[in-house]
Amino acid sequence: MRIKIFLFLLIGLVAPTFAQNIVNIPVPGNSNQVRAVNLKDSGIILLDKSSEGVLRIQKWDTDLNKQWETRTEIPEKTNYIDEYFDGRFLYIILEPKDARNFILLKISSAFAAFQRFDFPLSKGFQYGFFAANDEVICLGGAVKNEPFLAILETVPGSSPKFVSGGSKGTLELQALHVADKTIYASFIHQTKKSNELVFREMDYNGKVLSSNNIPAKEDNIFLSAKYFEHVDGPLLVGNYGLAKTNSNSIPSSQGIFVHKLSVNKTNYYNFSAFKNLFSFMSERQKERLDKQVEKKKNQGREYNFDYRLFISGLQFVGENTLVVGELFQPEYRSRNYGYYGFAPSMYWGRPYLYNYYGMFSNWYGYPYRNSQVFDGFKYLEGVIFALAPDGTLAWDQAYAYKNIKYYDLQSHLKVSQTEDKTIALYSESKRLKVNEISLRGQSLAQREFDPESLDLQFANKKSEFSNFEHWYDDVYFNWGVMKKDGQHVCFIQKIIP
Repeated sequence: MRIKIFLFLLIGLVAPTFAQNIVNIPVPGNSNQVRAVNLKDSGIILLDKSSEGVLRIQKWDTDLNKQWETRTEIPEKTNYIDEYFDGRFLYIILEPKDARNFILLKISSAFAAFQRFDFPLSKGFQYGFFAANDEVICLGGAVKNEPFLAILETVPGSSPKFVSGGSKGTLELQALHVADKTIYASFIHQTKKSNELVFREMDYNGKVLSSNNIPAKEDNIFLSAKYFEHVDGPLLVGNYGLAKTNSNSIPSSQGIFVHKLSVNKTNYYNFSAFKNLFSFMSERQKERLDKQVEKKKNQGREYNFDYRLFISGLQFVGENTLVVGELFQPEYRSRNYGYYGFAPSMYWGRPYLYNYYGMFSNWYGYPYRNSQVFDGFKYLEGVIFALAPDGTLAWDQAYAYKNIKYYDLQSHLKVSQTEDKTIALYSESKRLKVNEISLRGQSLAQREFDPESLDLQFANKKSEFSNFEHWYDDVYFNWGVMKKDGQHVCFIQKIIP
């Protein structure tokens, strides 16, 4: 392992700064070589890669003033894999083409300094996700369909430790969280006769300190799980489905579950319990669905929903827990169009992410289905579920989408909070839609605006809100790459709806 630390003079210490709502930054290439990383109230880090193998790193504050810039050399053909921000440092993973190692950069959010780690990983490693803090970096994935962790302490001379977790049946890694001297790993364990969550606490050497097995309720299975920190203790939140699958053997989600690790209790929320779910349906379609659900219930059975839910995050408002997510369906097309015709990503050099078809293929969908191949995730609607402290459903809201497709699962609905309301935003047909919700779940106001109203300072108004994100407090930002006067320019725009 090699560690390099680069320190540079900060830019802008003597120059006057001022607040601005948009900044235009010349970049060497198009959007596939640029990535704006959200640091919340610490600002934004802009990464852009030249064809000569130079990675430029720029830090911009919340007033869109440039704070510093630094550069490092990387292999010319390098894919951007993922990012993680722990509140102080930004960690990014890069993968050189045809190399059996990852490059990991630990970048300070305060000043122009970074560390570089070469992270050797065996051939066949399928990356899933990672977590880090100032002391340790933990990568999670799979090797030959078995969970695999790579742990590296961020001190000179450290060597990575590798942990594999084979067991009877199928064990799938779902989430990682790094705490002080502890790594938490969440799995789904599936055998022919049982399905359960497995929550393990490990030290930085990969030694298991404790393990908690959480069985699914009768006739159901866990499909996904994410780890979240809460003031009352950590939570596991995810999807559950029926143990008996439909004809194509791909389980669909029946609803969500919330497991409180502190009291070892699981609450289940069936889709039929939500008032505003399935807002993308017409009234006639919704009535037909309600009748089918009621008919199955009267027969003592459960209706099998043909939908999946991606949980993008949790927010805590007062005593309620807000679950934010996306209802979607995988789509397929004929094989004769070729399997490798992937849609371009807005993230520079980002490959087709492995984890959606490796570790998580049990419910996201398979790359092949009969004579067809996967052709993206069709997003149906964005959802917000508010759960009360006693485990009941407080309220729910859903926002129907039109013609929205992603090739990796990510949030389209952006949710933030003010003192007296929740704000939900999403883009549709080049317009940004804004919805305000009271703390009791009542819709207060709806409005929209288009890119032309945002003064993007370009003659070619092709901007869409494809890289629109919640930034901090009630502030959002949008970014993208456009061509102006024969040169590629990255714009970052601050938006307060």
